[in-house]
Amino acid sequence: MASMTTKEKLLLFHKLESDLFHRLVHDLAQDPATMRWVIALWLWLESAGHHDFIRRVAALPGPVVLRFVEEAVACLRRLANNPGQGAMAGTNNGGDTHLPCTNAFLAEPIDDVGYFQGRREVLDGVSYKYRSVCLAVCNVGSSTTTAMEPSNMAGVKTAPPMVRSPVCGAQRVEPLALNSEATYFSLNPEATPWIPMQSPLPDDHRSLFITFSKGHPISKEDIVEFFDLMFGPCVETVMVEKVAPGETPVYGRMILRSAAMIPVVLDGEQTAKFLIKGRHLWARIYVPSSSLSGDA
Repeated sequence: MASMTTKEKLLLFHKLESDLFHRLVHDLAQDPATMRWVIALWLWLESAGHHDFIRRVAALPGPVVLRFVEEAVACLRRLANNPGQGAMAGTNNGGDTHLPCTNAFLAEPIDDVGYFQGRREVLDGVSYKYRSVCLAVCNVGSSTTTAMEPSNMAGVKTAPPMVRSPVCGAQRVEPLALNSEATYFSLNPEATPWIPMQSPLPDDHRSLFITFSKGHPISKEDIVEFFDLMFGPCVETVMVEKVAPGETPVYGRMILRSAAMIPVVLDGEQTAKFLIKGRHLWARIYVPSSSLSGDA
């Protein structure tokens, strides 16, 4: 049996990143050049001790993944800004500089995007991940297609492409030696900057499916009060199962004000368990169904 090439080993080892890139570009219609830098940042976070960050992001529904992307782009803009410049004009467009989604998956939270302002050591680390991994495994054609040829990488930027001000003297990191038959995807330097989705999301994309212990339901008011006290005013409304007289509901749906709160409430896991006034409540990402109603 023939041994695997370096490229094949790299693609196999980073299949998760390759699949996520494919999903971002093909399913969520994001810009390939920007998504390579986003994944490079996430790879750097993992190397800095925030383990399984990408796996946990990849498990989320598309609209929530885009909130992580939006935060990553804000961090990259600050990261590529020179230390003496101060905040770059237009960074975050006056929006919130906090990172609620990203922090939900970090071992230690980051105060805000200002943490990345002109951090050369972080930029070098992210640039290394970009050149040695993302250019090789993040390809537009398919999730397991060919990698970029090293000889074609001389003109590849060493700073995130969504940042207009160049980073002076950024360290050039040599890429891994890959198969000479690999093809090069030409990036358009004049492409319109990527802008995250801003329109309000439907209720289905901001919902959690909740269940109770049989015979021990929890009132809507108690649920709202509990989560608003724990996470701030995050609950828009709660709906519970319609039941016949004499029976008690065992499941419901909690609609959050923002999809960004889903990974925060679940703490990055598939399900989460809470104790509300002595009664248990389980929560997970909501899958649309017609069986719930706003009427208790």
